[in-house]
This record gives sequence, structure tokens and C-alpha cells, in this order.
Amino acid sequence: MDRTQPSRVASSGRLYITRHPALAATAIVAAGLTAMVRYKRYSLTRNELAQKSSSPDHPNFYVSVERSGGGI
Repeated sequence: MDRTQPSRVASSGRLYITRHPALAATAIVAAGLTAMVRYKRYSLTRNELAQKSSSPDHPNFYVSVERSGGGI
């Protein structure tokens, strides 16, 4: 009779991440890109609101600009 070997998952104490480093790297890159996009969107919104709400003592003559990329 042949002995069956236990599965690698049960015999190995390694984490799933260490056995799949490409998957871990992809997840880290995706999280970083998501964070960068969210930060950029937040900073654009914050700057837009800061320009709109300038004090009357220091007007900045704000003009809203459409950023859709379409022509005239």
C-alpha cells in the first residue's frame, strides 16, 4: 500500500501570501493606485472649493472651467 502524503496546506506553515508573491505584489500595487486616485480627486475638489469660497477682502476672480475635455 502506498501512503498518501498530507496536503501541502496542512503540512506547510507558510502563509498564502508567501506562496503567491505575485498576487501579493498585485494587491499592493492596486491598493496604492486606488489611494493615489482618491487623493488626487480629493485634492482637486478641495482646491476647487477653496477657490470658490475666497474672502471678499481678497477676491481671486474665480472662473469655473469645464474639465471634460470636450471642445467648444
